[in-house]
Amino acid sequence: MNKRDFTLFNSVTSSAFMLFIAVGVFVTGNAAAQESSESHSAAAVVAADERWSKAEDIGDTDYIDALLLPEYRSISSDGSTHDKATIVAHARKNANTTEGARKAETWQTAHPYLPVVEMNGDVAILTFVLQKGVDPKPVISCDIFVYRDGHWRALYSQHTEAGK
Repeated sequence: MNKRDFTLFNSVTSSAFMLFIAVGVFVTGNAAAQESSESHSAAAVVAADERWSKAEDIGDTDYIDALLLPEYRSISSDGSTHDKATIVAHARKNANTTEGARKAETWQTAHPYLPVVEMNGDVAILTFVLQKGVDPKPVISCDIFVYRDGHWRALYSQHTEAGK
């Protein structure tokens, strides 16, 4: 290898190395930014839960898929059990329609709820009582979230009618 070839080789090698370093810094920085996108707080848990409700109403299956852990389970007030795939499939029915969102907004306006969050490390338990119109038996709900990779993820939900 002559001096000119050696200089060219060094230049190309240096450029490739610098590009490799730059990509590594970008990917690492981008991953760190994604990891810290939600705060480790009760307010962030409430926000995730509220966005979850809206996502189901409008069929935002991407959000729901990211929110629910693979092992997610939900037990409805009637005792039926639902996994992540079932929840996503149910929400998919509301995609590209405004009817689900409109009905949900009307219902939620008439039935406000106040969530309470208890935190223990990377686990948050969100509970709320939902009065169903004139029905004297409210639904008591509990959602368990786990903080992973900078985001709150839903692990388990249970909904129970009071008095049952």
